[in-house]
Order: sequence, then C-alpha cells, then structure tokens
Amino acid sequence: MLKLNLIENGFFHRYPDRIVTIDSHTQGEPTRLLIGGVGSLPGSTMKAKRDHFEAHYDPIRKLLTREPRGHRGIMVAVVTEPVSPEGAFGLFYMDARRYPFLCGHATIGAVASLIDAGALVAEDGDTVITVDTPSGPLDAHTRIRNGCVESVAIDMVPSFVFDTAREIEVTGFGRIPVDLVCVGGFFAMVSSRSVGIDLVPANSHRLISLGMAVIEAANQAFDVYHPGRPEVKTVDVTEFYDEDPAAGTGKSVVVYGESHMDRSPCGTGTTAKMTLLHHQGRLDPGQVYKNASPLGTVFQGHIVKTVSVGKFDGIVGQVRGNAQITGYHQFVLDANDPFPDGFLL
Repeated sequence: MLKLNLIENGFFHRYPDRIVTIDSHTQGEPTRLLIGGVGSLPGSTMKAKRDHFEAHYDPIRKLLTREPRGHRGIMVAVVTEPVSPEGAFGLFYMDARRYPFLCGHATIGAVASLIDAGALVAEDGDTVITVDTPSGPLDAHTRIRNGCVESVAIDMVPSFVFDTAREIEVTGFGRIPVDLVCVGGFFAMVSSRSVGIDLVPANSHRLISLGMAVIEAANQAFDVYHPGRPEVKTVDVTEFYDEDPAAGTGKSVVVYGESHMDRSPCGTGTTAKMTLLHHQGRLDPGQVYKNASPLGTVFQGHIVKTVSVGKFDGIVGQVRGNAQITGYHQFVLDANDPFPDGFLL
C-alpha cells in the first residue's frame, strides 16, 4: 500500500544532493533563482564568481535551462554573497546558451522573490536594495504595500548608443538597417516597420528566426566594444521595436539565447529603447516611457540622468515592473538519467 507520508523522507534519502530554486515570472518572463546546492563561490568580483561557476558548475546551467527540467526560455539567476560594501546580495545570469552580462527582468524577479520569501527585509513604503551584478551594482527601488511587493524599479547600468543607421545583409531576407546600443551587453535594434513584421505573438516564429539571423550577421559585420569592459565585445540580442514617442509608449520583441523570444517588455531592452530615443532627441530625462511586451504587459521607465561612457554619450535608465513567485523546486540528477546535460529541441 502506498505510504504518502514517507515520500518526502524517501526522496531526501535517495537524492541527498539537490539544486534548490525559487521560480517566478516578471510580467510573463520566467526567472529561475538558484539559491542552494552549489555553496559559496570564490571571487572578489561578480565576474570572478561567474567565471568560477562557468569553469566548475556549467553542467548545472545546462541542467536548469534545458529540457526536461527547463526550456530555452528559462533565465537562471544565481544568488551569491555581495562583493560591494553597499550590496545586499550578488546576482549573475545564465541561459541555455550563455552567461549574459545583465538581465533586468531577472533582477526584478530576484528582488521580489527574496522579499516575498522573507530572505530580504523591506518595510512598507519605498526601500533601496543594492544588487551586485557582473555589469556593476544596481539599485533596486522596492515599493511594499501591506507586506507585499507592489513593484521593483531597477536603476540600470550606464547605457549608450554605439552606432546608428548601419546595415546588415541577412540571407533570405535582404538588407536590414540596425542601430547598435549597449546596456550591459550589445543590442541590434531593428524597427519592426523596416522589416514589415507586426510585433504580435502570431509572428513569433518569424521574429525569432530573423532575430537570431540578425545577431549572427551583426557579429560578422561589426566590431563592437565597451570602453570600460573589454569582455563586452559581441552582439547578443536583437530587439524589434515600434514606438509612439509623442504618447510616451512603445512595444518590443526581444530575441536572444537559444532562439528565445522574451515574454516580458525586457528590462535591458526597455532601457535600450530609451537610450536610442534619447540619442535621437525624442525622450528627455524624467519623461515617463511605457514599453509593452508581446503579451501586453508593461514596464514603466524613465531616464534618471545623462552620463559619459568613455567617448560615448549615454544615460542611466530606470525600469519598473513586478514579479510573482510560481514555485519552490528541488532538482536532482539521477545516476541513471540518460540526459545529464539536458537537451533542446
């Protein structure tokens, strides 16, 4: 006879090594927050911690971001000890393909999840929590009401327009005009009107295929660089966008990783749009900008201040959204599992 009360003890006995996560979604886009099963990571910087993880624990990235435990749309954020005096915790990011330098939606998801789970204390009202990331410390402005997270706004890292009005040749599609914007990493910005594809879920397969082709073509055509971070030297994201600057609204479809379309408005993507609009003289500091996702969810952003990034004129953008916890998970790898590295179809 089945003894349901023994299941948990039997599971823990059979699988003493478990990978613990809190899962959430930020306006539709999932985050898998890795909180246990790895231990403390050495390194005095977030880049060093991320590099150590990549060298010693990359199979865990594959396990959590690929089938059968994950999927190509999962962004994993790894919680670490802080590395700065003001930092509350550290965070770095990984998906099925790579280790992104920054992820806005995952940062919002991490802060909201850790508060809702009781790991971070935030009183009702507005509180600033600093998160150390590979792109530098980010201030998260949390808004708490009746003990629950109402929203989280992230002050993004300084962003800048690297180049504009460039063209790439995409096999099977033709020439596409692109602008190059850096927000942690580099975006190839493509107006949806220039390619004649509406930014709706029904066009997801066309947008994903074209977005990945744009990334490949951009890396063949352009040599990009960040003045202060030599490791940032590739185009990793395509952002298809449309906007109505007069109304302060826009829409984005962001494609990255292993052929994934962001379900949220994308935190770094919203910042990339604000950076480009400011460069074009169409968005002023303090002016509210609302950016919608393919699902219709919205991030609200504004330019906090203008800055210089080496020789480039840039901005610091803030993006506000919220996240909800979807589950607490303990993942295991059975010794007889035929897919220890997972797979993608």
